[in-house]
Amino acid sequence: MKKNKKASSRAGTPRAKRGPGKRAGLPKFMPERLALLPGGKKGKGAKPPHFHDPHAEREAERYERPIPSREAIIGLLEERGELMKVDAIAQALRLSAPHELEALTRRLAAMLRDGQLIQNRRGGHGVARRLDLIPGGVIANAEGYGFLRPEDGGEDLYLSPVEMRKVLHGDRVLASVVGVDRRGRRQGAIVEVLERRSPRLVGRVVEENGLVLVTPDDRRLHQDVLIAPGKDHGARSGQIVVVEITDPPTAQHGPMGCILAVLGARLTPSLIVQMAIASHDLPHEWPAAALRDAAEVEPEVSSAAIKGRVDLRNTPLVTIDGNDAKDFDDAVYAEPTADGFRLLVAIADVSHYVQAGNALDEEAYNRATSVYFPGFVVPMLPETLSNGICSLNPKVERLCMVCEMKIDREGEVARSKFYPAVMRSHARLTYDRVWQALGEKNADARRELADVLPHLKHLYQVYKLFAKARHRRGAIDFESSEVEFRLGANGEVVQLGAHERNDAHKLIEECMIAANVEAAKFLQKKRISAPYRVHAPPPASKYEDLLEFLREFKLSLPPLAQVTPADFSALLKKVRKRADASLIESVLLRSQSLAVYQPGDPGHFGLGLASYAHFTSPIRRYPDLLVHRAIRYALTGGKPAAYTYSPNDMASMCVHCSHNERRADEAERDVDERYKCAWMEKHVGSEFDGIVSGVASFGLFVELIESRISGLVHITQLPNDYYHFDATRRLLTGERRGLKFRLGDAVRVQVLRASMEDRKIDFRLVPR
Repeated sequence: MKKNKKASSRAGTPRAKRGPGKRAGLPKFMPERLALLPGGKKGKGAKPPHFHDPHAEREAERYERPIPSREAIIGLLEERGELMKVDAIAQALRLSAPHELEALTRRLAAMLRDGQLIQNRRGGHGVARRLDLIPGGVIANAEGYGFLRPEDGGEDLYLSPVEMRKVLHGDRVLASVVGVDRRGRRQGAIVEVLERRSPRLVGRVVEENGLVLVTPDDRRLHQDVLIAPGKDHGARSGQIVVVEITDPPTAQHGPMGCILAVLGARLTPSLIVQMAIASHDLPHEWPAAALRDAAEVEPEVSSAAIKGRVDLRNTPLVTIDGNDAKDFDDAVYAEPTADGFRLLVAIADVSHYVQAGNALDEEAYNRATSVYFPGFVVPMLPETLSNGICSLNPKVERLCMVCEMKIDREGEVARSKFYPAVMRSHARLTYDRVWQALGEKNADARRELADVLPHLKHLYQVYKLFAKARHRRGAIDFESSEVEFRLGANGEVVQLGAHERNDAHKLIEECMIAANVEAAKFLQKKRISAPYRVHAPPPASKYEDLLEFLREFKLSLPPLAQVTPADFSALLKKVRKRADASLIESVLLRSQSLAVYQPGDPGHFGLGLASYAHFTSPIRRYPDLLVHRAIRYALTGGKPAAYTYSPNDMASMCVHCSHNERRADEAERDVDERYKCAWMEKHVGSEFDGIVSGVASFGLFVELIESRISGLVHITQLPNDYYHFDATRRLLTGERRGLKFRLGDAVRVQVLRASMEDRKIDFRLVPR
C-alpha cells in the first residue's frame, strides 16, 4: 500500500505554511461555517444546529480549504441512522463547491480504506462500528481455513474455508461475527475487502487440460492462479515464476493473473533471496524521483546545518554494533555524576535529510522498514544515505538527535531532554570486541580499545543499574540466540551457527530502551501525534494453550487476568538450567502478543513499561523517523492541532508500518527456513542430538540442540508399533512396546532428507 499523505488521508487543501493566517489569493476561512453542520444557520431566526464539528478549529489550522472532519462525518451518519450516498452527505454538510466535493470524496475513500466506514453496492455509506464490523488482516492456514486478526486488538475471528475462497492471505477486510464454535472461538463472515494483498507472488507452473496454472510457493495461498491465454511469458511446466494477480478471487472463481518473469527450473540457494523479495513483493527498486531527492542531499555536513546545534564533536561517543553492520543509527556515552550518571544516546538525524512528503519520503514510507537477509539487505533508504551521510560513521561529522538522561543510583531516569546536535563518533566498535575487553578482560582487546575503555566501563556500570531496574519492574528477559549463516560466493551456505548474546548486546539494548521510554514520555507530554510501540498482554487463546503446555512440565503461571511480566520472568529464571530450557522459552515467546504501532500508548507488557516508542533506528524503521519529526516539531514549539500528521493520519500510518514490519519478518523467516534446509541437504545421513519440541498424531518435531534447526520425525520413522496420541498431555505412546514420547524428551536423530522448496526437513529416530 502506498499512502498519498498529501491527499488520501488528509482531505482538503493543506496549508502551505502552518499556523494562523491565510494564503495569498485564497478566501479567508471562517471557522463558524465549519462548526455548523446539518440544520445550522447564522443570523436572526436561525435554527440551532443538530450538532457541531468538535474538530473545526483543528481542520481550519490544517487546511486552507477545510471540510468537516472524519469525526463530524461519523457523527452525521450515526445521527441519521441510515446509509447515505456521497451527494446526500455533501448536501447535509452543505458542501457544493467542486473542490469541496473532491475533498469529501477523498476523505470518504480514506475512511473506507481505514475501515471506519462501509459502502454498500448502491453507494451508501455507513459507520462500520455501528454495524458491528471489524477491520483486520486475513491470516490463512494451508488447510484452507483462516483467521481475521483485528486491527484494534482482541481475539482472532475464525474464517471458514468457504469464507476464505473470497480472499487471500494478507488481504485487509471488514468482517462480522456470525457465531461461536464449540471451542468458544468467534466465527466471522467477510463483508467487504478493504485492501487486497500485494498482487505479486512466486509459484510453480502446472499445465492441466490445456490450462496454465501457477501453484503458489506460499502454502497459505491455497488457491492456484489461472493464467490467461497469451500471458504465460513463455513459461514451461515446472518452472518457478513471478505472477501478478489481475483478477482477485471471489466466491464464484479463484484468482486469475499473468506471468511476469521466469526465475528458473529449480530452486537453488542463489535464488532464495530473490524468491523472497518477489513472493512478499518487497519494494527493492528505487523510483527515479526518490533517487533524485537522495542525490540532492549533501554528502558532508555543512556549516549551515551545524548552526544552532549542540556541539558534541569532542565528546567520545562510540557506536557498538555487529561485525557486519554497515549503517550505524546510534552512539552512546556515559560519565559519572555526583548522584549517578549522565548518559547520552545520540541517534542519526535522518529527519534533517528526509523531508516529509517528497518522493524519497514517500518511498521510505512505502517500504516502512529495512529487510535483512543473510549477506543482503533491502534498505528503507538509499545507501548514499543509510551507509553515508545518515550513518554515524567513525571520525566524521554527523548530525544527530540526542536524548540526554540523568540516571540515578537505582537505575531510574531522573530527568531527560532532547536536542539536535553535531557529533563525531570516536570509534566503531563491535559487540564481541567490547565484551572481550569488559567481560573477558582480554589483554589485546583492552589495548586496542584503550582510548575509549574508561567510557565503556562507565557504560557498563549504567547497564548494571538498568538491569537492576529491569529486574524490579519484572520485564521478560528472553535469552534466545539467533541463527547466523555464512554464505559462499555462489550464495550457498558454508557455515551455520547459533550466536549467543553477551552483555555488550544488552548494554546497548538497555540504553536504547531508556531513550525510547523518554521519547514516549516527551511526546505524551507535548500531545504531538506519533507512533507508539504497543505490546499487549498475551491473547486468551494462546495463554490457555500455554498453561496446558506448562502443566505437562509441572510448571504454572497465574490466570490471565492476574499474570504480570514478572511472572514470566520468574518462570524463565526457574527453568534456565534445565535441559529443555530452550523449548520452554520458545513456547513462552510464541505465547506473547505481537507488538504493533499505534497512535495511543497503552504500554509495553513484555518490557513492563507504561510508555514506549521507537526512537533509536530512523535509518531502518519509518516509525522512528516519525518519532524524530514529532520531537523536532515539539522542540520548535509547534502546536498539536497544526502538526503535519493528524491522529487519523497517524492511525493509518501505524497500521501500514505494522503490516510492513510483519511482511519483513515473514520474508526474513522464509529465507532463514530455506537456508536451514540448504544447510541440512549437505548433512543427509548425519546424526545430531535434539529435543522433542512438538508432538502430533503423525510424529514428533525435533529441534537440534547445536543449530536450533527443527524437523519432523514421521511416525513411520519411529520403532515399529501402533502409536496412540494423547492431545491433552502431548504424548505419543506405543501400544506393544510401551515407548513414550513427550515434549522435552532428549533424542538422537539422523537426517533423512531436506527440501528447500518445501521448507521441510525429515529426521529418523536413532535408537539409543
